[in-house]
Amino acid sequence: MNIDHRIAAGLLLKEVPEKHMKEIYFQANGKSIFLSSITEEKLVSEDKFDMFQHWIEETVINLPSYEILLEVLETEGDVV
Repeated sequence: MNIDHRIAAGLLLKEVPEKHMKEIYFQANGKSIFLSSITEEKLVSEDKFDMFQHWIEETVINLPSYEILLEVLETEGDVV
C-alpha cells in the first residue's frame, strides 16, 4: 500500500478511554479534522482477523489527495 508521505505525516491516532474508542485525525497547518473511529469492542474480535490494521488501511485507502485534504481542513478543520 502506498500513501503520500505528507498525508502519513499528518495522521494522528488518539485514544479516547472514556468512550472506549480509538480515533484517527488528519492535521496540518494548525488545523485538525476527524477521519474515523473504532470501538475497542470491534478491535477485539473473536476471529484471527487484525481489525486494527484493517481499520487503519480502510481509513487511509479512502482518503482523498493531500491537496483535497488541505482544502477540507481550511473550510471545516478545527484549530489545534
